[in-house]
Amino acid sequence: MLYAVAEIAVFMIGATIVGFLLGRLTKRSAPKLTSGEHAAELAEAQAAVRELESERASLKGQLADAKERVRALAAESTVGEVSQAQEQLQDKIGELEQAVEAAEAQAKRLRATIADRDKRIADLSSGETPEAPLEPITPVGYSSSAGTLADMKIVFDEEES
Repeated sequence: MLYAVAEIAVFMIGATIVGFLLGRLTKRSAPKLTSGEHAAELAEAQAAVRELESERASLKGQLADAKERVRALAAESTVGEVSQAQEQLQDKIGELEQAVEAAEAQAKRLRATIADRDKRIADLSSGETPEAPLEPITPVGYSSSAGTLADMKIVFDEEES
């Protein structure tokens, strides 16, 4: 067993040495800039790279701004949406104005009915016979039993009799 381990170790060491030597022989060497002409070209290339990197950074900033403007424009309402909303608002205002007019007409009818009932109550209180009540032309929306209640003599205090 010791022989097998030694044989493996020897071959591994040998393969390492051969690989190291082959690597040294085939290694590419970096070009060395010793002349002034190449140094000027290198400095020029580095300046161009820096300029391109700054331009790239500027373009990234412009792209971010443009994306933000696109998001803002997408979030704003379009002219069509605004005009449609105004039309809906005008329709709703018209409906509400009609509802107010209907409510005012009903309130006017109710006031007339209340005035008629007050007159009948005053006539009954004074002992006179009231005129026959006029039936409203349109339904007023009140209970018919409320009218009969006004015709009855109601005593709230024992002192009144």
